[in-house]
Amino acid sequence: MKEATAVFATGGPALVSSGEADFRSLYDRYYDAIHSYFLRRTTRPNAQDLTAEVFVVAWRRIEDVPRGEETLLWLYGVAANVAAHERRSMARGARLDATLRSVPTTGPEEPEPQVVRRAEYDKVLAAASRLRPADQEILRLAAWEELPHDQISRLLGCSVAAVDQRLHRAKKRLAKEFSRTHVPGHPQTEEGGRQ
Repeated sequence: MKEATAVFATGGPALVSSGEADFRSLYDRYYDAIHSYFLRRTTRPNAQDLTAEVFVVAWRRIEDVPRGEETLLWLYGVAANVAAHERRSMARGARLDATLRSVPTTGPEEPEPQVVRRAEYDKVLAAASRLRPADQEILRLAAWEELPHDQISRLLGCSVAAVDQRLHRAKKRLAKEFSRTHVPGHPQTEEGGRQ
């Protein structure tokens, strides 16, 4: 590739060199103007970053950079595009931040509620294990398998009304067994504590 015969400060045709000396001349001459452009529009750290982006574009497109009076105008055009891109990025970031803040956080539970819930769960299971097998099965089908009553009725070979009644009775027996063995003041009984 041909080396440029002129630098930005002199007259002549558009710069066609990608040489480091040409870029250095461009950078040294126009850095303050571009940096000031951004300082009037954003914070100092952002201004430095955005100015650097403008000169990255100039480095990559050094052959397209006009010389003379047009150079600064070209750089301002690049700066305007960089600033617009930054505004769009910030707006997207703000929208994303607002969206994320609107999403309820459930996060992992603290160990204490998990331990308490597990202990209660174990007590319910212990009480259920002391029920008749038919009560245990209908409770499992409804609670654990989450089957609708019509499906339970087909599975057990009875009517939906019978399932409703059997499930209601099984829940009452479970509540009675649970309170009998886990309510303060009531004696704890072992297997076979049914009356």
